Amino acid sequence: ERVAGMMAAVVAKGSTRKVFGGLSATVAGKTGTAQNPHGSAHAWFIAFAPASAPTLAVAVVVENAGSGSQAAAPIARKVIAAHLRASS
Repeated sequence: ERVAGMMAAVVAKGSTRKVFGGLSATVAGKTGTAQNPHGSAHAWFIAFAPASAPTLAVAVVVENAGSGSQAAAPIARKVIAAHLRASS
């Protein structure tokens, strides 16, 4: 429960708040950037939604793309938005 709350705060107040604005449900997520000794960093984002009663979990990894909030989170948003539309 505590981790879910922190993950919801990442989306609501953190680096992905603009990415996830306007959705019909609260999203809980975490961004990340993995170092790559062979080139640009790998971007990742994990999330679940709705945060209070999840029906979807998603993990996005984009190789050689840099930051998770800029490269992976927008892809996750598309998946989550489609799921929320289909569920309503």
